[in-house]
Amino acid sequence: MKIDNAVKNVATPRTRETKSGKATGKAGQNGNPTVSDNVRLTGHSSQLQVLEAQLADIEVSDPGKVDAIRQAIADGTFQVDEEAVAEGLVQESLESLGRQVNQP
Repeated sequence: MKIDNAVKNVATPRTRETKSGKATGKAGQNGNPTVSDNVRLTGHSSQLQVLEAQLADIEVSDPGKVDAIRQAIADGTFQVDEEAVAEGLVQESLESLGRQVNQP
């Protein structure tokens, strides 16, 4: 197969500015317009950032209780409360079904 100079005649793809004809921004070094993006945060996003920081500081477990359970499992003395486990599963299932019913 012979490679020739036909590839040089292929048109280069146009950028978004060229296609739309609505270039914004200042001209770059080669005279073509440059594209810039602007971001504006609302008050809600600032509140979300504060809440996320507060949630990150909350302790999600009781280290003493975790250590006691870990030790009981290691000793072979840990007893599972089947009734509490079953009640928790039922409650979680009911909550999950309630969320599914309330969703559009």
